[in-house]
Amino acid sequence: MNKLLLLVGAGVGYVLGARAGRERYDQIADQANKLWTDPRVQTKVEEVKTKAPEVAHTLGDQAKAKATEVKAKVSGHETTGTSGTYSNETGSVDPTTGPQVDSSSFGPGGDKLP
Repeated sequence: MNKLLLLVGAGVGYVLGARAGRERYDQIADQANKLWTDPRVQTKVEEVKTKAPEVAHTLGDQAKAKATEVKAKVSGHETTGTSGTYSNETGSVDPTTGPQVDSSSFGPGGDKLP
């Protein structure tokens, strides 16, 4: 049903767009060009270009701080070797010997299942 509505909408859009024709497209393109070349718009564009590196630096610092915070909250320990080995607190996988599961406890913390 959704695909049918999408196809109908695309067909209607195509027909209406074709009827509007090249003249209307040229009018819209000219208006967009006039807006973009307006000195007020260009002033704002330059302000954004000037401010962007500062904002990017601030966001980068915030992302690093958040990553450190999340890393501190993670209680598990995982390692992945270049040879394809993987291990965490519940077991390990070695491509040559296969998986090894810690059957003495259930996951980190040592709590057994009831």
